[in-house]
Order: sequence, then structure tokens, then C-alpha cells
Amino acid sequence: MAKDSEEQLNNEKPSSLSCFKKISFPCNTIFLISNAIFLVTAVFWFVTVIILHYRTDECNRSVTTPGIFISFSLLVMSLSGFYAAYLKSDCLFRIHFFIFFLWMFVIVAKAAFFTFLNKETGSRLFPGTAIGEYRFEDYSGWVRRLVIKDDDWYRTRRCLVKDHVCNKLNQNISASEFYQMNLTPIQSGCCKPPLSCGLKYEKPNIWTVSRYYNNFEDDCKRWNNSADTLCFDCNSCKAGILADLHNNSFSVTANVLNITLSLSIGITGWFAWLRILRETQK
Repeated sequence: MAKDSEEQLNNEKPSSLSCFKKISFPCNTIFLISNAIFLVTAVFWFVTVIILHYRTDECNRSVTTPGIFISFSLLVMSLSGFYAAYLKSDCLFRIHFFIFFLWMFVIVAKAAFFTFLNKETGSRLFPGTAIGEYRFEDYSGWVRRLVIKDDDWYRTRRCLVKDHVCNKLNQNISASEFYQMNLTPIQSGCCKPPLSCGLKYEKPNIWTVSRYYNNFEDDCKRWNNSADTLCFDCNSCKAGILADLHNNSFSVTANVLNITLSLSIGITGWFAWLRILRETQK
């Protein structure tokens, strides 16, 4: 009787193990569905950016040109991932993960850059006013060289003038009202002289020399009341561009969610690829 019961238990163990082996997480199906969703999104994004690129002027193409490259890369990545899961193709999985690792490098580098930029971006409130001013010297050398290139600054300057970024300050208000305004970084850096220059306020974009004029700062010498000049050649304007870039960037939470979502889909695809490789080796 004891032997019969042991044989019965031994017979039951393989059957339970075999049932356990049949249970598997549907990584390939999830990977297929997620890439199908990404494919539709990437196609919509790619077509939209292409249309915007050819309908906008040269100034806005500095934004749409990288958008075309990124959307096309995501389109190829999602397309290769979709057909890799559908056809169970080892070659397509390799292409997909090559682009995926490049994509992860880009979003991690972007998140790291804006994290460093967040630590360095900060306005200095001028005493007795609510106006925050920005100094180009406050930023690291590599940040200044990466974003503000001297050879390309004339294009940025031309676009600032063309976009009339200072038009909102073209109004008659008193000095006390102006000093309590909440100016954007570009308005503060490009549309007025640094308050430390000691120029006399006439209008938000018109300042005259006073007896307290500080002519030692380079930005003070660069200011001009002409609407095409103002402080567009100032270092404070370059600092305002950097601060505005930080303000318009994704938040830390959005960057973390982006990285987490991309990693989760990539890990799912990795397990699906490993399972397909095991099946082909049998």
C-alpha cells in the first residue's frame, strides 16, 4: 500500500510541473499590442511634424527638424517591434532593440541635462523690485557651449526680433508698475537693460543714461533703444534663452514616467525575444 501511494505521488508531481510549464506570461502578445499603439501614435506624430515643418518659417524649424528625426526613429522602432513580435523574427528584434537603446540613451541624456539645468537656473531679484534677472555667467561652460553657440546666435537673435518677443512691453506704464511686473526670462534678459546698469526708465523698452550709469558691464554698453537691437546682443539675453528653455522643458515626473514606460515595454519585448529564441533552438 505504501509503495502504491508513493508511485501515485510520483505520478502526480510530473503532471503538476508540466502544467506549471505551460503557464507563461504573454509577453509577445503584450509587446505586439503596445507596439501597435506606438505605431499609430508615431505615424500621427510624424505626419503632423512634417506638415508643421513645411508650413512654418525658418525660426520654428529649429524645433520641427529634430521632431522629424525623433518621430521617424520611433516609427521605425515601433514598426520593427510590431513585425518582430508578429513574425517572431530574430533579425527584426535586433533592429528594434538597436533603435530602442539609442532612444533610451536620448531620453536619459535629455533628463540628465534638464536636471543639471534645473540646478543652475535661478533668477536674481533686483532689490526693491519683483523682476528676476539672469546672468549668463551663472551657467556651466558646457551648458553655454551646448545650447548657445556663438556662430548660430545671429539666427537666434534674428528670430527673436522677427517674433516680436518684446511687443507686450511696448506700453505706457509708470516705473513703479514696471518694477512690479512678472517678466518672462526672455523679456527680462532681452527686452530691457540689466537694472544694475542704472539706466533711467522712460518706458519698458526705452531707457536713457542717468548719472548712476554703470558703464563697466558689457551688457550696459550693448543696450540700444532701437526695437531691432534692445538687449538682443546681451549676455543676459542668452541667459534668458537658457532659463526659458528650462521653463518649457518637461518636468522631472514626466521624464521619469517616460523612462519607466519605455523600460517596461523594452523589458517585455526582451522576454518575448528570449522565449522566441528558446523555441527556435528546440
